[in-house]
Amino acid sequence: MSDILKNLSEAIQVNVKPTTFPVAVRLARKGEAPPDRYKQPGRDLHHSLAACQGLNITRTFGWTLLFESADHACSLASVAAGHIPPDDFLEGAVSDLYQDDPEVARKMEATYPRQGPGDVEQIWLSAIGRCEFDPDLVIVYGNPAQILVLIHAANYGQGEGVASSSTGRFGCATWIAGVDQTDDCVYAIPCSGERVFAGTQDHEMSFMIPRSRFQSVTEGLGIMRKKGTYRYPIPNMNLLGKPKLPEKYVELGKKK
Repeated sequence: MSDILKNLSEAIQVNVKPTTFPVAVRLARKGEAPPDRYKQPGRDLHHSLAACQGLNITRTFGWTLLFESADHACSLASVAAGHIPPDDFLEGAVSDLYQDDPEVARKMEATYPRQGPGDVEQIWLSAIGRCEFDPDLVIVYGNPAQILVLIHAANYGQGEGVASSSTGRFGCATWIAGVDQTDDCVYAIPCSGERVFAGTQDHEMSFMIPRSRFQSVTEGLGIMRKKGTYRYPIPNMNLLGKPKLPEKYVELGKKK
């Protein structure tokens, strides 16, 4: 593991305290040698998986996973990875669950980021502390209060805030293609499919950090903690205030 990735991992553990492993993601191009040890859905589980299932397996079990085209159970992830032609998808082949107007449906489908054909051959997922490759991004899951720590850190030295966009579905497109294309941090509300098929919990959100921002987010986490403006767990400053007690309690106290 590189020093930059190690420092990011340590800073996340100290400042964010996630309950699941941050996930390192590599969008591997043709010819890249995979990590020495990994599990592959088709080979090791004998069936395909949705990409969001793989993400949650890695962040909860700590497994290193490798997805090739045949390992994707969900066609949307295959579209995002550039493994199947997007034409039918873009024409609204699966959009009637979300839109009735065909024009609106096509407009919606065109918004999702996609890798070009052949740009990504495999997707590698690893718990950050066990990562044996150079990741393109890191994904951290947490509750809104924890994700807010990362937003403060990412915005330090930037000032423009952290962007987010969602239609409520096809969330894997963001980490399979979107972060790679924008090269910037993004926070996300996990989509309906991820919650139904991958078991992402009601309270969970995610935050994605591209490789170009590993160093700045690490520094931001340390600086924001030192400033003390916002820390997790959140200190409840109301504890220092005078309590508003029931009148009977107050009267009882006057007999001291």
